[in-house]
Amino acid sequence: MNGIILFEDEHLLAVNKPSGINTHKPDRFAPDGIHEWLTKRETRWRTLSILHRLDKDTSGVMVFGKTASANQSLAHQFESHRVEKTYLLLSAARPTRLRFRAKSPNAVTEFALLEQHGELSLIEARPVTGKTHQIRRHAADNGFPILGDELYGGPAAPRLMLHAHTIAFDHPASGQRVSFTASVPRAFDEIDPLIAALEFREVLFDSDTNVCRLISGAADGFPGVVVDSYAGHLLVQWQTESATRGKPELLGRLTGQPSVRAVFEQIATKQSRTPPQCVWRDGSSVSRDAGAGPATGRRFAEAPAPRLMARECGLTFLVNFGEGLSTGLFLDQRENRRRLRATRLEGKTVLNTFAYTCAFSVAAANAGAATTSVDLSRNYLEWGKDNFRANDLDPGAHEFVVGDAFEWLKRFGKRGRSWDVVIVDPPTFSTTKRGRVFQAARDYEDLAALAMPLVARGGRLLCSTNQRTLEAEDFEKCIRAAARRSGRVIESAEFETLPFDFRVAPSERPYLKAWWIRLD
Repeated sequence: MNGIILFEDEHLLAVNKPSGINTHKPDRFAPDGIHEWLTKRETRWRTLSILHRLDKDTSGVMVFGKTASANQSLAHQFESHRVEKTYLLLSAARPTRLRFRAKSPNAVTEFALLEQHGELSLIEARPVTGKTHQIRRHAADNGFPILGDELYGGPAAPRLMLHAHTIAFDHPASGQRVSFTASVPRAFDEIDPLIAALEFREVLFDSDTNVCRLISGAADGFPGVVVDSYAGHLLVQWQTESATRGKPELLGRLTGQPSVRAVFEQIATKQSRTPPQCVWRDGSSVSRDAGAGPATGRRFAEAPAPRLMARECGLTFLVNFGEGLSTGLFLDQRENRRRLRATRLEGKTVLNTFAYTCAFSVAAANAGAATTSVDLSRNYLEWGKDNFRANDLDPGAHEFVVGDAFEWLKRFGKRGRSWDVVIVDPPTFSTTKRGRVFQAARDYEDLAALAMPLVARGGRLLCSTNQRTLEAEDFEKCIRAAARRSGRVIESAEFETLPFDFRVAPSERPYLKAWWIRLD
């Protein structure tokens, strides 16, 4: 979070909001806004108050109040127009005047042309009032729509080129004038979708996390392409045949980034999914029969590479590109692992079904829980034990069960066992031990009904699915139906979805849906 936090004292929190993130979530099934994201991270931020808003696609400085007195003072300053805000914008058109005031009913904006930015104009905007889309409307109405603002006639760009640069007001405690500045985005100088995508992630993460989604398909301007980074080792997924047309150029640009140590690629279309293949490592291309890499070079041995140590929210996870179709860590579950780790679990128990390499179990054990991990693959559970050891956790103090999760849920129920937290995160499609094909949309209610009796009174159940065709509303209905079947009462239900780096295009809905359920 080092790149987001600009200033904090006991009264205020000033942040640098990235472009593409709402001030607050627009509906209960949408990804978090910056407000929700902050309030979930630190106890001292749980009561942050929203005093002003930025559009989703506008980046820059925002201020939140931390106390009732600060909220009252700043609200009064905003209402009386004593808060000074300065924005920067880029336009392909040049204003006809160097300085002028734009007016519309109940809205006034002061504009000043600062300089020519190549063929673009860098313009300063000072809103005197605070109407929705005021700057964007006034810029368009006066002949210089903002680059990337297609809603108001601006030319296409990797992002909306509007940035809240500074904010100034009287400090609510001292009364002294204070000012906070969010530095000008690099994307203003290099108008390029890759630069915008990289910069977005750089703001979000600090040294505690070196794994993230670098490119999230069309949302980052690369339809059909997904790129994940694991400690500088990139996995490029080509999700459509058409996406591969830009392969040489994109791979060349990715390998040119100073932090990149290796690049792997994988076909991940609806029709087929191939194991990751290395195409570049440590400055040299890898020769392959398919010729997918940039220039050819030395051939690497086919033996699996050693597992890499990756960091996520301060925990270490071992990942590998040669042990199956996935790397050993599902990055889209980061927020749920963070939430589990932030829960008070000393002396508590956690059951992790479909455990894979036990990332949820590691997070729970780190928080003090005794864990039980169930998975059909002995190899993945052994990998999970290695993840425990990588975090100085003794796997011998925890339980690892090899077998079909459905069968074990039934066995645990017959034995009368219960846990304080039960995690159910099955694959979208899988085959049970008895050969039945599990489909989340059809079978999740039955699965949840098996899990709920195992949750201790007052305990929690995490139900998660990544099936795109199962809508969040329908997923909630099936969980509530499972509660009725199992005779349990849902005391609370909180929805989680994709983290910020898994950006979603305007035409898409987040595929990950997770419910944290507290049961009586």
